[in-house]
Amino acid sequence: MATDFAHRLKELRVSKDLTQKEFSELLKISQSAISMYESGQREPTLEVLDIFTDFFKVDMNYITGKSKNQASLDIVSPGPENPNPDEDMDKKLIAAYHKAPEHIQKIVTVSLEPYIEEKY
Repeated sequence: MATDFAHRLKELRVSKDLTQKEFSELLKISQSAISMYESGQREPTLEVLDIFTDFFKVDMNYITGKSKNQASLDIVSPGPENPNPDEDMDKKLIAAYHKAPEHIQKIVTVSLEPYIEEKY
């Protein structure tokens, strides 16, 4: 993992046009640690890997070299006050459907028919 991670970390840092010093200051990680990570002399802990993946918004498999696909992680996780944000959206969509004129309801129904599973 060390050489793949080292290469990816430097690649990601450079893509943000950051020096090691700027990067270390942003993440509150010493510049010498950043240098050692990028040269493959030091392996990051899971906690440090998590900091890097959050900062660059990339998948753990990408930064460690296990995947070649740079999957973007612009996903907002629900906060504790709303553990299921899809439920709110479902309620809003159902309410909007019922408020819509009949011809719109028919269009929506016909459009969604292929996705409705019949349960017996």
